Amino acid sequence: MIDPTLPPDPAELRLASDDGDAESALRLAVLAAVGFRMAPDWSLSLEQLARAAALGSGSARGQLAVLAPEAARHAAERADAAAWDQAAPKVDLASWLAPPRPVTISQGPHVLSIPGFLPAEACDWIIRRAADRLGPAEVYDPATGEGRREGVRTNSACAFDLWALDMVMVLLRERVIRATGLPAHGLEPLQVLRYDTGETFDWHVDYLTPVQPGLAEDMARKGQRIATVLVYLNEDYGGGETAFESTGLRHRGARGDALMWANTLPDGRVDTRTRHAGLPPTRGVKWVASQWCRSGPPRR
Repeated sequence: MIDPTLPPDPAELRLASDDGDAESALRLAVLAAVGFRMAPDWSLSLEQLARAAALGSGSARGQLAVLAPEAARHAAERADAAAWDQAAPKVDLASWLAPPRPVTISQGPHVLSIPGFLPAEACDWIIRRAADRLGPAEVYDPATGEGRREGVRTNSACAFDLWALDMVMVLLRERVIRATGLPAHGLEPLQVLRYDTGETFDWHVDYLTPVQPGLAEDMARKGQRIATVLVYLNEDYGGGETAFESTGLRHRGARGDALMWANTLPDGRVDTRTRHAGLPPTRGVKWVASQWCRSGPPRR
């Protein structure tokens, strides 16, 4: 049996998957895609996702319903495990790995919009994954580098580290990598943010300034937060724009659109013009996926 308290060994997960353990197949699917203790292998990843679905995993079947809708629908209608195995080749991996082109909407700071960055079904899936994991959103404590509650941020949030990711989220992150041109090892855990009516993340910056011990230590371990990517997961709310103080830009994407900006200048200095806010929804609930990108791989 796989010990969930230890870092997984892909070889052991493969053996457990071959023995009929759907959860091991699911975990191996993610690790094969990101290249954990192995070379990245998308074919193995989708093969294992389909195997988990064939073994009865509801999560795997839900992910395939996002990644290969027609094949998943056919398999569900047939109620045949073998049909789920056949869904893997139906995932249009080339399309998933080719995000739409960004459109520049501000030169200084450098802000880009990416319409249609994520399909609606993927947005809905991520919202469902996040719904029961949410807690109060936090900000950095500049003295310790740890998270803390503060009045400037009143929304809720949750994070998905490597062990919580699924294949829909992995492909979202891969799209971020390809859209930004930044390395995979610089990605922070994916965050999902929920803003109820009136909730906000008031004016702030995403880059780190090493003037306080906690932030300096965090930067030494993980590098600077050089880029931010937001994916709007829904659109049935009022207000809730992403606003930039220096230019007056207010942007609100449709469901599946992305917004990204550089927090640093080409010479590595921070861009103070990126001070921004998540304005409060005036009605309804706003959902956003947030991916911060660091300048280097994390070090202990």
